Amino acid sequence: MNQVMQYVWAFIVVVCAIPMAHAAPSINVAVAANFAAPLQKLLPEFEAASGIKVRVSVGSSGALFAQIQHGAPYDLFLSADSKRPQALVASGRVTVSAVQTYAVGHLALVGNINGLSDPQLMAAGNRVAIAEPDIAPYGRAAKQLLEQAGLWEQLAPRLIRGTNIQQTLQFWQTGNVDVAFIAASQCVSYQLSCQTLPDTYAPIIQQLAVTGQGESAVAAEQLAAFLRSPQIQSQLADAGYAPLTSDFTAGSR
Repeated sequence: MNQVMQYVWAFIVVVCAIPMAHAAPSINVAVAANFAAPLQKLLPEFEAASGIKVRVSVGSSGALFAQIQHGAPYDLFLSADSKRPQALVASGRVTVSAVQTYAVGHLALVGNINGLSDPQLMAAGNRVAIAEPDIAPYGRAAKQLLEQAGLWEQLAPRLIRGTNIQQTLQFWQTGNVDVAFIAASQCVSYQLSCQTLPDTYAPIIQQLAVTGQGESAVAAEQLAAFLRSPQIQSQLADAGYAPLTSDFTAGSR
């Protein structure tokens, strides 16, 4: 072997002996539509502090749950309810300790009527949107309110239903409906003039589930702890969510 080749092989050996820099961890997060905007606002702070990169997929809680059950590679599931995370526990997909409450949502009304008692709500030409109650927790809350007001049976056949709360808001933003039942957090995120609604529906307790494994699970747990921290909970209270209390964190609803 000539001298040049000896130098080349020596260089290769030295390079191979140098430890490779550890790549920044990254996680895949599945988030319910109502929490997508608040999460995107909070992520830069989390990523800067932790060095963890977060990739976000948005959808209805029901659709994201189905994807996880069929093996979608999400590391953290931010549901709009407690039903789906608890179902992951029941199916053995995650442990009990992997599930925590991170937010409590409120329902709001945007549009050209003055609350549920306004006769205009039931006017034949008035177009009303809700999220699909079978898959979207905020839609389920809207249905409960309408049932309590004795309006559901008459209004249900002509409701325009969004696959998630974000699509429901978009129906109103694009002028396809006159009234929409949306998340109070959307009123804040989009600076909308909304009406508050009676808080008589079942609490919209939003739980998360760490669904990743190994290092991904550790990184997902860091994001979960960040979202539940007092500082972030204070920001979420300003964003249209109720503060976490022992009533909401002691169990599932």
